[in-house]
Amino acid sequence: MVNQKVNSNNVDDALLWQAFKRGERSAFETLLQQYYPMLLNYGVRFYRDKEFVKDSVHDLFVEIWNRREHLSDVGSVKSYLLQALRKNIIRESGRLKWFREADEISEKLNFDVEFNIETHFISREIETETLQKLQMELDKLTKRQREAIFLRFTQDLPYEEIASIMAINYRSVINLIHEAIKSIRQNWFLLLLPSFLYFS
Repeated sequence: MVNQKVNSNNVDDALLWQAFKRGERSAFETLLQQYYPMLLNYGVRFYRDKEFVKDSVHDLFVEIWNRREHLSDVGSVKSYLLQALRKNIIRESGRLKWFREADEISEKLNFDVEFNIETHFISREIETETLQKLQMELDKLTKRQREAIFLRFTQDLPYEEIASIMAINYRSVINLIHEAIKSIRQNWFLLLLPSFLYFS
């Protein structure tokens, strides 16, 4: 039985994952409680049908439970589940009629970015109108840039794990995030010159 309080610490996650692989139902329930909301939040940014995403997340947990004895140890449970869900959404959405011609998720499926932009880019005191203008700048980013920004700043994942989840190389992740932030800062500065001092 897993008695430790689970948090984002990789050691705790590793212990939880081992208990889950041994078939401890309490460990599986903890994984479900801890990661279901995060996975749902990530999934609906690809595909806006929440029920479809719920089914995808449900199928993912059923799949890993059924295959638990054959799963490898993972360095990051969060990254593993995000990557697995991403693959499931690509696979399942590809079976739907209006996505049959989609080659990859970044080209055909949208990715919405809504995260705590106050924390990462500006002061919490900036007015709602200003935040809305910044959100408009986020919406101008490419789908891959939005996904990388979401994983980096909302999920607090390192570049290596983002590269694995998105199936791209490490340098591409750095470039995506660098160019996204550069674009936001440049364009938003032109719109809101007085607020420049609030940037991180």
